[in-house]
Amino acid sequence: MVTARDLGMEAVSEDQTIGLRYPKTMEDAVATASRLWRYDVERREFLIGSVFAAGAVSAASRDWLIGSPREELAYTGTGTHVSMSDVEQVRALGDEFERLSHTFGSQRIRRHMVNYLRYDVGPLLKKSRSDKVGRELLNLAAEFTAAAGYMAVDCNELSLAERYYIQALGLANAADSRSYGAQVMATHMGHLALYADHPREAVQLAEAARAGTRNGDEPLATAVTWVVEARGYARMGEARACQRALSQAERHFCRSNPSEAPQYLQYFQQAYLSDAFAHCFRDLDQPDSASKFAALALRDLPQTHTRRRAINTGILAHASLHKKEPAEAAAHGIEVVQLTQQLHSPRALSRVARLRRDFIPHQKDADVATFLEEADGLLKRASV
Repeated sequence: MVTARDLGMEAVSEDQTIGLRYPKTMEDAVATASRLWRYDVERREFLIGSVFAAGAVSAASRDWLIGSPREELAYTGTGTHVSMSDVEQVRALGDEFERLSHTFGSQRIRRHMVNYLRYDVGPLLKKSRSDKVGRELLNLAAEFTAAAGYMAVDCNELSLAERYYIQALGLANAADSRSYGAQVMATHMGHLALYADHPREAVQLAEAARAGTRNGDEPLATAVTWVVEARGYARMGEARACQRALSQAERHFCRSNPSEAPQYLQYFQQAYLSDAFAHCFRDLDQPDSASKFAALALRDLPQTHTRRRAINTGILAHASLHKKEPAEAAAHGIEVVQLTQQLHSPRALSRVARLRRDFIPHQKDADVATFLEEADGLLKRASV
């Protein structure tokens, strides 16, 4: 008898689901993440063409909440012994890739991050180390796997991002870092659910992140979960629930000191809180408040955060349109085009195309016509 395994069918099926199952042990987490990185470097066709699977994130969040006992993270592998100095070098280069992504977009940077994970971080995970070094190394692997997932989002590859986030969650669990796991659940998986138009799931992920943190109440981490919850409610048009969540986010943020928070949370400063408020008020069709908070975000954002500046300028353009101010909206829209020209980001281009559609009812206005011409030129050049 010739079985499906003899024909290679089971192996193909397993490959195609790589990354969609939550790994429950350190060995499984390292093996699965390593395979995902390798397949991504090879640009396997099933990774490029797959669609977002809403149930996979929910299943992973359930498994994370259940948790598993802490494993010994010391490891006797092959080759040299990994030191804390090695871990610091991993951090330095991975952080540089993330910085470049914020400034220039992810289309060109992402492949370098994935190669870094595949050829530099992956081999270190299989070498000898102490328990302390193992914890730090696995946590960094989780952080940069999540960063690669965010870069996939910026490239409009939501299914690939989903796989990366699930494996980042597994690696955080392997590192015994409930706090970073909660960050993956809320910030990364929650925002992915929003991008994929599953706002109810975003709310549930934020709630699960708070419920699953066992290491006490870190104010900034808690503020992040409430931000994601607020954005989910705003997307569903539930204004009162959104306002309650925003109030909680602001309260916890005011109790925090970002400079004393874990490194992976230090990005969340006043500009990002204002950004979240702006997104919520945009989705609730409150253009005055959206404009106010988008302007505050732009005031506090570093000039090097080109992608985020383009997003908030787009909110200003959208709000001005809703306030019946097409000339001002067009001026903001032209600035969005100029910022997006500096990026290699398919998602940023998608936002320009979406903003362009909002302007169509006002296309006879001379200022709007100039914006439409600029936007069309950018989109045409990008498609070549």
